[in-house]
Amino acid sequence: MEQIKKYFQFSGTISGSTYFLRNAVATVLGFFAGYGMGYSFAVGEMGLLTVFLLLFTPILYFQLTTIYKRILSLFPDNPRLYTGVLVSLQIIMTSMHQDNPVRSILTLILLVFGGILIFKNSNIEHHEG
Repeated sequence: MEQIKKYFQFSGTISGSTYFLRNAVATVLGFFAGYGMGYSFAVGEMGLLTVFLLLFTPILYFQLTTIYKRILSLFPDNPRLYTGVLVSLQIIMTSMHQDNPVRSILTLILLVFGGILIFKNSNIEHHEG
């Protein structure tokens, strides 16, 4: 249980490749949970919607810890601020209409920042997270 617990804690750091793999896993799991929520909402099955919502919650938490751990390894001076800004920009961009020109700018900014999180080397030799 301790081995699994470390994946959901806001401590330790991760490498860029681990960040990429954790994001891929969270994206796939989040897609299936989101699809399940949409399907259960469409058929009016509120019990099933609750089940998928409960499954989505730890996936979202896992994603937040992944972002925080990678930012902690690259920018240890203020990781909470950077994580908050990154998550806020993602939420703002997602809530914008497709034709909004600001959305394109935010997409570019988030793409560059995502590339930094994946490809930039940290000063940490051995990541424990």
